[in-house]
Amino acid sequence: MKVLLVQPPIEDFYDTSIRTYPLALLYLGAQIKDICEVTVLDLRTGRKPRRLDEHPFPDLNIFYKEHIRTPFSFFSAYYRFGADEGEIKREIEKEKPDVVCISSLFTTYSLEALDVARSAKETNKEIITVVGGIHPTLFPRHVLASPWVDYVIRGEGETPLFQMVSALITGGIDKAKAASIDGLCSKEGDKFIISEAHVEKHIDIIPERRLVDPEAYRIGKRNYSFFLTSRGCPFHCTFCGRPAVPYRRRGLESIEKEIGDCLDLNIKAIDFEDDMLNLNARLFKETMKLFEGKDLTLSAMNGIYSETLDAHTLETMYSAGFRRLNFSLVDISKPLIQRQERLFSRNFLTLIPYLEDSPYLVEAHFIIGLPGQKPEEIIDTLLFLMGKRILPGPSLFYLAPNSPIFNEVVGDDWEGAIKSMRSSAMVPVNPLLPRETLFTFMKLVRFINYVKQIIDREPGLKTLCEVPMAPALENRPIDREILSALISERRFKYYDVKEKRFLKEPLDEGLERLFFRKAEGMTIRGFKTMNSLKVHGL
Repeated sequence: MKVLLVQPPIEDFYDTSIRTYPLALLYLGAQIKDICEVTVLDLRTGRKPRRLDEHPFPDLNIFYKEHIRTPFSFFSAYYRFGADEGEIKREIEKEKPDVVCISSLFTTYSLEALDVARSAKETNKEIITVVGGIHPTLFPRHVLASPWVDYVIRGEGETPLFQMVSALITGGIDKAKAASIDGLCSKEGDKFIISEAHVEKHIDIIPERRLVDPEAYRIGKRNYSFFLTSRGCPFHCTFCGRPAVPYRRRGLESIEKEIGDCLDLNIKAIDFEDDMLNLNARLFKETMKLFEGKDLTLSAMNGIYSETLDAHTLETMYSAGFRRLNFSLVDISKPLIQRQERLFSRNFLTLIPYLEDSPYLVEAHFIIGLPGQKPEEIIDTLLFLMGKRILPGPSLFYLAPNSPIFNEVVGDDWEGAIKSMRSSAMVPVNPLLPRETLFTFMKLVRFINYVKQIIDREPGLKTLCEVPMAPALENRPIDREILSALISERRFKYYDVKEKRFLKEPLDEGLERLFFRKAEGMTIRGFKTMNSLKVHGL
């Protein structure tokens, strides 16, 4: 029997090429490789994006434009990242699988996953199609309602898939057998048989990374891989829609063996995908010790839990290979944090003096657009991060399925909004933050980060008014003009390449003025250096 594990393409205004490693499929492959032939088909990575003229967000065309020049660029066009229908069918035909298992992690991309199931059935109607991931875990009926889907696996899929494939090999799956497999959902005509989500009892499984080409996944010049040392999260923030699974940590012995596997494959960079990587401070430090001396670059793009960190732990992390830290700040407003039932982020503020003096590069992620969030609170967060040796990392709020906020705002009537459950849709859930305001905040963050970049390169700058004349902009007249206009007029413009003229950005002008008024007299500090300048004369 042959099983094909598939990562589908996605369609969006952007994709992050260093975030496509199909780790979940490699866990599944490790569990079934001894009982069947298994192949991973990554239909997303390593293909040139294809621009889509027709897309679900024509009302965003006013904000996302092509053929423009600005140092504060944002999204431009809508793309398909990955294989088209023709390639999908050719790949499936070439592999001739008996079972096609499709990863469907996010609701907003679930239709692309269902298209893969359709392509499989149209290639060979005898293929058994299975869909797993966060979306089918949350909405199994939505997935099973597709005529192209035979089964859904809810929850963690290693054991359910193993049991399912074993049953197929030994004679098939009848109604009783399907019901006996924890996490496996099926259908009989219009009737859906829904199982509870499966939770793995033993998580010391080591993913089978040999199922993919390690050279296909790179950060810079280094092969990279995702890595898990734990599963689950004990917290329940109101904006998070992760399925509720218990927090569990892996054993150190299996982690050490997996490190060896990565080194054998010439993997040189590791990104930890744990929801709570360092929740247990003692075990985290022991884990970091396993990475020392391995010449691995470590990162945690999901974010570091700040409450268990101290100087000694941060020194241990540096010795292990961390050079850049991503923190999940959300906002610096204490009342807002409490409203979101978020139980952490305050310790991050006490760590800042140490971090600024350390060799680390630090990025702080915060959310723009939360229900109840006030524009003034976001400005305060921006101004705070602006004055620190920290890179502000904005995340536009979106309604994450299964989150308390999602359930309150959307409820069961969500299927028509599938494509809007993404940050790039700029859905204005908060009436105080319409699209123009959200877009303005993103431009302001890009402005701050651009100035930080210039400051790092030009240590002699004393005030913001000097930035447009910095030597770094000597051969960039358009950038210089846009910066000069922004500083003097407090208004963003862009250069239209086709019309060959400068035009105003469609922004919230009142917010622009408020930000620059509140920024007057404050400091902007670099990201890589402690170089700084003052905001004067606006």
